[in-house]
Amino acid sequence: MGEKSEPRTAQEALLAELEGIRDIYRLDVKQFIEFIRQRKLYFVEGFKKYAQWLDEEHEGKRYSPATVNRKIAAARSRVRYAFKQSSFAGSLRRKYHLEDLLKSVRLKKIEIMAVPSDKVLNIEEARKLVRHTKDATIRLMVTFLVSTGVRVSEMLHLELADLKAAKGELMQVRVKGKAGKERTIYVKKAFLERIRKYFHGQTLLFEHHDRPYSRVSVTNRIKHEALLILGREVTPQQLRHTWAAIQVNRGRDIIAVAAVLGHSIPGVTARMPAEAALKPEEGFLDLEDARRKAGEDTGIGGKPTAGKSRPRRDTKRRSPGGDTA
Repeated sequence: MGEKSEPRTAQEALLAELEGIRDIYRLDVKQFIEFIRQRKLYFVEGFKKYAQWLDEEHEGKRYSPATVNRKIAAARSRVRYAFKQSSFAGSLRRKYHLEDLLKSVRLKKIEIMAVPSDKVLNIEEARKLVRHTKDATIRLMVTFLVSTGVRVSEMLHLELADLKAAKGELMQVRVKGKAGKERTIYVKKAFLERIRKYFHGQTLLFEHHDRPYSRVSVTNRIKHEALLILGREVTPQQLRHTWAAIQVNRGRDIIAVAAVLGHSIPGVTARMPAEAALKPEEGFLDLEDARRKAGEDTGIGGKPTAGKSRPRRDTKRRSPGGDTA
């Protein structure tokens, strides 16, 4: 790999294979492969030039540091995969040389800055969205995203085999994140049971006619419900940020919050507005319980509003699993 003795036809076949890998990096990988094809580069030289290109201005705009880091990680993962498929895979010398080259491309430093409050919800807004949506599917999904802080793609690919009994009323849930990295979160048993009863998944926790839900479709449905109920669109990423912002404002350790989110760089989490690893019961954000705890911070510095009437339950349409949150 990276040697001109390796036929272009072989590389083209490998490029097609890399494009076919369906993971969280898929769209960023497509851009990297197009960059290599257009310039007729080999993987290693292509990776270094691609990293330089990402740092340049394009049509008057630049990629954010977080976006550059994500795209570099995607390209790096495919270069390593390509090496494993090459005729040089058995050479330790070439492997170490490759790793040195990959590590020579530094990730961008992400400055610590606050996420604007309009980019996240507070507890009351999250509860309002969950309580008033008539879409039972989205009700459970929004509750899961706000309660756990997982990515929407991670949620939609959770398998029943990823669930494991833990102590008390919690279950361990194995989450498969970016680049195949796994982490464990904790979710209340009763909530998971409601999800299982509603979706009737045979393989996946969230399953639709024996198939996973479309990430794009779920995102659009969440935006639609939020626009109707809150007056503005809300994305799954904003729900993930909501979980992080509430946890940090409650005084949770930033590094511990980053670990639950699956961030390898705590600085990413430190961009949230507002320290020990999170206890299992701390990681799951119970929307109802958060309201009952008197005087506890309910979001981005907000306190429960005294005397505010409690929203009425939607009694006209309940899901088969009784999924009112």
